[in-house]
Amino acid sequence: MNVSDRWLRTFAAVAESSSFTAAARKLGVGQPAVSHAVARLESALGVQVLERSTRGLTLTAPGRLLHRRLAVAFAEIDDAVAAARRVGINEVVSLSVSTSLANFWLLPRLPDFKRRHPDIDLRVITTDSDDAVGLDDADLWIPLGLERPGHLEATLFRVERIVPVAAPTVVDELFADGRPEPGRLAEAPLLHLEERYRPRYNWERWFADHDVVLLHSLGGYRSNDYSLVLQAALDGQGIALGWEHIVTTLLDDGRLVALADPVETDQPFPILQRPGITAAARSDKVVALRNWLRDTA
Repeated sequence: MNVSDRWLRTFAAVAESSSFTAAARKLGVGQPAVSHAVARLESALGVQVLERSTRGLTLTAPGRLLHRRLAVAFAEIDDAVAAARRVGINEVVSLSVSTSLANFWLLPRLPDFKRRHPDIDLRVITTDSDDAVGLDDADLWIPLGLERPGHLEATLFRVERIVPVAAPTVVDELFADGRPEPGRLAEAPLLHLEERYRPRYNWERWFADHDVVLLHSLGGYRSNDYSLVLQAALDGQGIALGWEHIVTTLLDDGRLVALADPVETDQPFPILQRPGITAAARSDKVVALRNWLRDTA
């Protein structure tokens, strides 16, 4: 009869605790299952490994020999599993960001990250919801909204600076005489981000910050996906509010043009992480990614 690994693990637990009840509690099973496993083991081996008496359980001579060798073998197996798990943990660091931040800010800068940290494999999770912040398996999060779980630690990623942006063709067509006064933008085709959260910033606030009184509601293209809003701006469909850290590369490349000076708010973007990371090697890599994000931004 073949000997089951489960029987051996059960016997080892009984030998270490000298009790069926304690072994069952440790293994998370019922006491009858423990007694049955030991009985099956003895039947398969053809020897008795436990003496049962009113005083409790004691190991027989074959039982002591078996337990001694099993203890060494199981320790080796458990160490090997733990080592494999640590390797898996150390190989990948996960970052959760919005689709727009990934496309327009992170991807152009990833080669720099790999040059600086060739030992870190980065996994990027793109999401347009903050529902999983602090709950999924990411190591770091840069959230979309203003509110964040209180148990997470925050590091400044970037202050919030917003600037109206448009494609050069739109600027040439609408404002050939130079950078417009803020009030003239109210008559231009505007591109709106419909926030799923309490809005960080919108066109109404931008005009209010520039002392422009709106005489009518603002029309124009609307989307709850900021990547689509920016793509519409790149396609020449109108003027968008550009979060400076996301549109910087597009401005530097000349694909978009700034139509006013940036407005800075008091709502910075944080990098969030769980407090305390148990694996030291993993902690070092998470910190390295966090610091690179902070310094690069």
